[in-house]
Amino acid sequence: MIRNFASNVSLDLAPVQLWLVRAGAFALPLVVLSTTNDQVILPKLLAARALVVILAALLIVRWARGELKIRHTPLDLPIVAYVMSAGVSTVFAANANLAFFGGYGRLEGFLTIATYGALFWLTAQSITGPTHARSVVRALLAGAFVVSLIAIGQAVGATLTAPPSGESASGFGGVARAVGTFGNANALAAYLAMVLPLALNELLQAKAFQDRLLAGNLVAVTTIALVLTFGRGGWLGALVGVGVVLAVTRPSLRRVAVVAGGAVGLFAVIAVVVGLLGAGGPQIVQSTSARLASLADPTAGSGATRLHIWSDTLAMIASRPVTGYGPDNFGLVFPRFQRGPWAGSQIIDESHSELLQVGATQGLIGIAAFCWLCFAVLRMCWNPHGNVYAGAVLGACAAYLITNLVNFSVVPAALPFWLFLGAATALLQGGEQPEAPTRAGRRARLPLAASGLIALAAVSVAAIALPYVGDTRLHAGLNAFAAGDIGRASGLVSEAGGVQPQQALYAAVAGNVAMADGDWADARDAYMRAARLGSFDPSVFRQLAIADERLGLQAEAVAAARRSVELGGFDSRNRAVLAEVLAQPAAP
Repeated sequence: MIRNFASNVSLDLAPVQLWLVRAGAFALPLVVLSTTNDQVILPKLLAARALVVILAALLIVRWARGELKIRHTPLDLPIVAYVMSAGVSTVFAANANLAFFGGYGRLEGFLTIATYGALFWLTAQSITGPTHARSVVRALLAGAFVVSLIAIGQAVGATLTAPPSGESASGFGGVARAVGTFGNANALAAYLAMVLPLALNELLQAKAFQDRLLAGNLVAVTTIALVLTFGRGGWLGALVGVGVVLAVTRPSLRRVAVVAGGAVGLFAVIAVVVGLLGAGGPQIVQSTSARLASLADPTAGSGATRLHIWSDTLAMIASRPVTGYGPDNFGLVFPRFQRGPWAGSQIIDESHSELLQVGATQGLIGIAAFCWLCFAVLRMCWNPHGNVYAGAVLGACAAYLITNLVNFSVVPAALPFWLFLGAATALLQGGEQPEAPTRAGRRARLPLAASGLIALAAVSVAAIALPYVGDTRLHAGLNAFAAGDIGRASGLVSEAGGVQPQQALYAAVAGNVAMADGDWADARDAYMRAARLGSFDPSVFRQLAIADERLGLQAEAVAAARRSVELGGFDSRNRAVLAEVLAQPAAP
């Protein structure tokens, strides 16, 4: 069957690959699901994995048909080195399960880092020249336009409907932060900062009036959404990226006039919006101005928190400098080095600086690979044979990197970046096309192609279907638990853990359900499983201590309570439980 398929099917698969990449560039930032417990990060990651699997399957079929020629890019080796450094760190990780799969809610383990690399490489293989690459970039920009509209509507709607309560965790001075389909304002800011230089370049290069109008609208809407994220790192990154575009492209006076006119029009639109919003308008202006002014004092507010975290992260890096503690193991190890209540009782699971995060989790080998990749991108953009996209690519990469230097990589923003990076290699490599592949030896390739397709099918089940099923079961179980149906909740959560046994959170939730049902033994088993899987949530060990104490396991209760204090020493609840179990008399 496979032989007949490879020999007789005449469908040209190259355009299919290209359309899939375009669809990914447009849709990945928009993917959200209401049926899963994690409605943003996991759905986007599963969509990216599906895209990777389908593109890989098409490449295998084209290879079996003798139609494929592998395309090499200047970023291949640096990216392989970066992924391999993550693999080495996973082997020597503080918790290998956590390093490989990543912690729930972040999922920045080795599997995700490898997905980034695969997305880059498969995108590069699916694009045959600059024209196709430009179409992928425009699909990315179209997606950004929709994302920006959603983010603006969400932020304005939340601001107008929220009760007046001053500054909160989700806003500034009563003004809601834009998060859109990203679930996090800083992640959205990183994405929009990357997109804005590309949008500006489209405006500068536009020759027809309708093209200038479309590009101008894109720049305006993206800028407004970026402002509403209140992400200072994104603002700074976008400013540098835009500056790079203007410096590298050397625009003519006419183009400068177009950009200046667009800026004046943007400010006019903002002024009209402010006037229409009445009392809300001035507050938006005041909040934005205050946020901008805070850039002048990095030692205040969240800036001070970052400085403290960075200082403690340096000590963490120095304690294991070569390989680091493993991808996504930061939250598990950082409490050993945390010297103050920088985030109150909240868990600190990221360094809030991508470079320091790489150093802490992948060590110096990871930092070396990261710097190599940055240098390779710079070199690729440095002499692009007069390519009009050189400044845009460099500006987009600079904006994304600078944003993450004061934040960190997160799946919603990272996926479009790595896809864009694959398209950028074709965008800047002139009109060179791969040599025509040979069709010799097709029959000998069929068994290998069949094996590859079977392996991809297995990967699809393990990496896409099972995580989706597990998280939908968890979501349904938590809803049942909230409704008071503990029996149904227990069954659903148990199913989720059976489908995804590597998830520490699933085990912790099973423990919570069992404890609510008064089943101390099952609760203890679930919490112990969560601990083995790499949980760094102090509440897991706090609950474990309570279960141990109820079962008469005094020594175990003390050990669990002490572990909760190690992970959350600045949370009074953990210290209270430790004091309580220490006060209990030892079992005879």
